[in-house]
Amino acid sequence: MTTRNMEDYLEAIWNLQDKKGYVKAKDIADKLEVSRPSVSEMIKKLSENEYIVYEKYGGIVFTAKGRKLAQEIKKRHTLLLEFLKIVGVDEQNAQIDACKLEHDVSPETITCLLEFVEFISLLPESSKWKENFQEYLKKRGLLVGKKQ
Repeated sequence: MTTRNMEDYLEAIWNLQDKKGYVKAKDIADKLEVSRPSVSEMIKKLSENEYIVYEKYGGIVFTAKGRKLAQEIKKRHTLLLEFLKIVGVDEQNAQIDACKLEHDVSPETITCLLEFVEFISLLPESSKWKENFQEYLKKRGLLVGKKQ
């Protein structure tokens, strides 16, 4: 069983590896804005739980188990981010909220949201549902100060 904190680290490792091709403890500390000792402690936990392999003064790599979990976490985050943007949440708040929600949403909810996002992506460009929804939010005062 993983904790929110463990999932945050796994996602950070995933993102850093995707961006740089390798991950060092210092990179994680910078990304998550935490101390190096905190990173060392979490690296030890992740290693003990067989999510990563870490060589002191070397890089961090995922095990198959860790890679699978990190992919799932990233998928949940991306899905929630896309859903929040679809319903009118601005990019910055959507990122923050997706980070919070990704740990607490049930698999059933994720499946339903995934189907919804995929369904929306299949609608023809001529569909005006998004514009109509944004107009509805605007009339209710929920898009004030947001980019359209």
